[in-house]
Amino acid sequence: MQEFSDLLRPEFFQWLYDQWGLDVQSVRKDIEIQGSPERTLSRVVVQDKSGRLFLLEKFPENKFQVRDRVAKAVDYLNAHGLKDSLAYRKSKQGDFLPFFKGACFQLSSFIDGTPVKRPDYLDSSAMGKSFASFLTRMGKASTGIENMLSFPHFSMKAYIYKLFIDMKAHDGSVYEKFLPVLSFLESGFMQAHDHLPLAFCHGDLHPLNIIWNQDEIKAVIDWEFTGIKPDMYDAANLVGCAGIENPNGLGMDMVMTFIEEMHKTPVISETGWRFFPEYVLALRFAWLSEWLRKKDEEMIDMEHAYMRILVDHMEEIRAAFSV
Repeated sequence: MQEFSDLLRPEFFQWLYDQWGLDVQSVRKDIEIQGSPERTLSRVVVQDKSGRLFLLEKFPENKFQVRDRVAKAVDYLNAHGLKDSLAYRKSKQGDFLPFFKGACFQLSSFIDGTPVKRPDYLDSSAMGKSFASFLTRMGKASTGIENMLSFPHFSMKAYIYKLFIDMKAHDGSVYEKFLPVLSFLESGFMQAHDHLPLAFCHGDLHPLNIIWNQDEIKAVIDWEFTGIKPDMYDAANLVGCAGIENPNGLGMDMVMTFIEEMHKTPVISETGWRFFPEYVLALRFAWLSEWLRKKDEEMIDMEHAYMRILVDHMEEIRAAFSV
């Protein structure tokens, strides 16, 4: 909100009207905004004179290319029937991210939802079905998107090796602690990685990036990491997030119903299922990178304990997920 404090004045409101026809009546500081605030310079909910609510987000100039690609991808999904991918509004000039005083801005409808109860959601089989339904519908809606938009190449294998180089240079004890997990992945997964079937993915799918109506998905937000990735990427990230919430999370209703429903769909290939448990483990390194960046020692230790559980019980997990 601080980043907006110098802008919330008549000149800026006139600019909003010129861009989107947005006639601001009030700034709703009382409304809590879901999703990660770290992906923006600032964000605020505004109400127009007809009572409609909008989310206005501010980004630095160097985020324009990424955010414009995200907006175009979500627009493609909406145009192909995935209405719960929360669309961004084009300006009168047809831009998703017009500039004002050196920053770019994005506008979308503000949708309120039901708070996620953690870790209670792990008991919800209905939520598992909702996730599976979303991924199935996204798979259909995204058909051909790679022919319309260019996404940067992403390699989880390269990401992990780069992280280990950084850990070795800056924190040798953490490097040594996680080295056995890398060795486990090198026993088969790393060789197979570059041959995994690819598909369009959200890139950060988990319950906190959803606007919920109880156990039903109203809208999916935070698409910043969207792109072409291994076809089990979103499912593996979701399952991995469930497992760290509760030691028994991988076998609880939300996850098991999700897995059962996903097996009924063509979203994940046979090869994808074969390496699914390893990909759950591999993706935890993206979370470890976040804890290292924040210097969160408690979460680093928790991540290590979780990875060790995944390694030690890999074949049991594989059997449970082969329903």
